[in-house]
Amino acid sequence: MINQTDLHVNFEEAIYKEQAIMEYSGNPLIEALPTILSITEAYEQMLRNLPYDERERQLSEELRYQMLFRLQGFFQPVTKHLDLERRISRLIRSGYIYRNPVSVNETKFLRGFSMPTSSSSFTLMGFSGIGKSTAVESVLSLYPQVILHKHPVNRFQVVWLKLNCPHDGSLKTLCMDFFLKIDELLGTNYYKKFGNSRNNIASLVIQMGRIARIHCIGVLIIDEIQHLLTAKDKGSEKMMNFFVTLINETGIPILLIGTMRAKSILQQDFRQARRGSGLGDIVWEQMEYDDDWNMIIEEMWKYQWTRNIVRLTDELRKTIYEESQGIVDIAVKLYSLAQSRAIETGNETITPNLIRKVGKEDLRLVQPMLNALKTGLESEISKYEDITPLDLSGYLEQRKSKIDLRATIQNKKKEQKKKHDQFEISELEKSISALLSLGIEPKLAEDTVSKVLKENKLLNSTDILVKALELIKEKNELKDKPKINKSRKTTNEMAKIIEKGKKDKKSAYEALLNKGYIKPFLQDFIS
Repeated sequence: MINQTDLHVNFEEAIYKEQAIMEYSGNPLIEALPTILSITEAYEQMLRNLPYDERERQLSEELRYQMLFRLQGFFQPVTKHLDLERRISRLIRSGYIYRNPVSVNETKFLRGFSMPTSSSSFTLMGFSGIGKSTAVESVLSLYPQVILHKHPVNRFQVVWLKLNCPHDGSLKTLCMDFFLKIDELLGTNYYKKFGNSRNNIASLVIQMGRIARIHCIGVLIIDEIQHLLTAKDKGSEKMMNFFVTLINETGIPILLIGTMRAKSILQQDFRQARRGSGLGDIVWEQMEYDDDWNMIIEEMWKYQWTRNIVRLTDELRKTIYEESQGIVDIAVKLYSLAQSRAIETGNETITPNLIRKVGKEDLRLVQPMLNALKTGLESEISKYEDITPLDLSGYLEQRKSKIDLRATIQNKKKEQKKKHDQFEISELEKSISALLSLGIEPKLAEDTVSKVLKENKLLNSTDILVKALELIKEKNELKDKPKINKSRKTTNEMAKIIEKGKKDKKSAYEALLNKGYIKPFLQDFIS
């Protein structure tokens, strides 16, 4: 029996739902999954709304620069993402049909008998930066990773497990990573038990398949499959054969993700992809200049931190498409870097020329790939398909050195001081965002929080918010104008609520949220 009090596992307890599809009914592994989503429901649940307040555009250069990093989490679902959600939903459920833990088939399998399988697998290939991994992770986030079953079975169900193909294409390394990930999820000790260097690959593969079966893995996702091209001694062939065996003998579906370089491996060796499931392979090339592309750019454009708000025009749309060649990862970087440059120079305006300029100067490494895409020649494109997606943080760090780190570089501050500055910036942003949501003017919020931090260096965001509200209250009380009475009263009440919350062992955020003074939006800033 599983004693959940002895484990530190992040899981959901199984809640069984009635199934409309006959072959899904009576299978606790399927019945415990979230309800099958309609297209509208999938869209709404996959949509990510980044924290944003228009008044943030009035904050200082340093703070607005920091806020640009939020764009790294931008994701807008479009048609191909909804298609991916449907396929993965079908993949997981079909893989469980012949792995019903309460069926006779399952009992026979555990005793060593062979059994039929209903699972199938598919591949997702595409250009680097097109958003393959991000999209898959967005779909997987719709499912709990671990479900605890108590009755009629007593076990943990791992709905999905995602691994990266080792850089050297080593099957042994992949097996070790598998054991480690399962141990992290379930608190087991498989790595210690089977990770001995003396164990050969054949033994590791057998144990991996056995563990995957015991813990009811719904789908195994292997990313960066193009790394198999670097494997030695027919390593790619051995690993692909392993995947085929795992599917045929255990019924566990596999989703392989890779760049277009992986095409030769997948077409030659991944035989189970043609099992006739109807799922097919997915190939994501550069996006067309169509409704889906426009939807992505329109949603991205809402997150604008320049002082001068710029309306999205057809010229700007076309410029971003031309400079990114329909690759979302590059489009987001262009937009973020253009804003960074506009803030840095003081122009505070995004223009087509500025987008072209940052593309040419800040994205030099991908210019050969983009030029190849512009030609449309496969011979040229194939030279650059496997370029690693750019690190937005690295490029923004270059801009950062010209904004808020100038003094740090000039004065050569010690490492401890750098760490303190990073803490201060983080707490500053959290506290100002909280005050903005309370209706405090941006300039007053920034000045007040800066003053609090200057006088009290080591406060956390909750204490900063308390002291900032006290200062604002005192400032309002010094004024003698009738128009501030309401603000003074509100601020005074909020300070009292926060103080009472501290006595009740509640954070300032929790206390104000319970009284209706702030919105749940602050959850991202104050814990």
